Amino acid sequence: MNEHEKYLFDLRGYIVVRNALTTEQIDDLSKRLEKRRNQKNISLGSDRTQNAEGNLAWTASSLLEWGGSYLDLIDLPTIRPYLEVLLGKNYRLDHDYIKIDSLKQNRKLYLHGGGQGAGGVSDLVGPTDGGQCYYRFSNGRFFNGLVAVAFELDTVPVGHGGFACISGSHKVNFELPSDWKVSNTQEEIPECVDWVAASAGDAIIFTEACAHGTIPWRGEGERRTVFYKYCPHAVAWSPCYYNSDNYPELTKNQKSLLVPPSAFGPAPEVNNIWKKAQEEQQELINLRKNQN
Repeated sequence: MNEHEKYLFDLRGYIVVRNALTTEQIDDLSKRLEKRRNQKNISLGSDRTQNAEGNLAWTASSLLEWGGSYLDLIDLPTIRPYLEVLLGKNYRLDHDYIKIDSLKQNRKLYLHGGGQGAGGVSDLVGPTDGGQCYYRFSNGRFFNGLVAVAFELDTVPVGHGGFACISGSHKVNFELPSDWKVSNTQEEIPECVDWVAASAGDAIIFTEACAHGTIPWRGEGERRTVFYKYCPHAVAWSPCYYNSDNYPELTKNQKSLLVPPSAFGPAPEVNNIWKKAQEEQQELINLRKNQN
């Protein structure tokens, strides 16, 4: 992360990483997505709060189940250096999902977040914020809570829609004015909102402490965006955790990013604790299968 990027992230609360994905990765991500879109009851990832009936906390649907490049995104070399600067070493993947925008949908811009850790008591998403969304810079270091990486599978030209935020709102001390929180059309969007254009393969990295949302889509085709969201190792947004045993093809470093939150990160003694917990969960799953 160079000095220009550090300056812009501190100033705006987001940066755009150009060509974060290769052409091959975009193609693989798209093919695996399209293969599943026509299936019944398809889950386009999970925010790790919604479990199907009968599932356990470690078996909630995840994009990681799709394999291929969806596993690569856990620890992408083009993104890793940014996350190490913004979150420190031993950060963790908290949750994932895909968002698809098109003219078929009648969506609004819901601005949420902003203001040193929460969007305020009437925030549209996190009114009971537990301190997991924050931003500060101290002693030459960034300190972030939940950080999002939005991988664009399609080009999002200026004026078509897509990611938007109020630049600098990650450092504001006041709640977002209520009449700015919802825009039914593009014409209603406040002037202070940044419309962030991006090309297919680009990644938008932003702190969830920045007031942000999605502009209603006016472009041709679709905007398909893959979200992977990360936290410092001791912080969690989601109440559900990944179980690395479900993904045997992971590398050692990818597995370390799926460790549940603790003050110790993926330390050996912590890994032993969760290894035992994973073994017990598998035993429970087997018992349930035998009962059916």
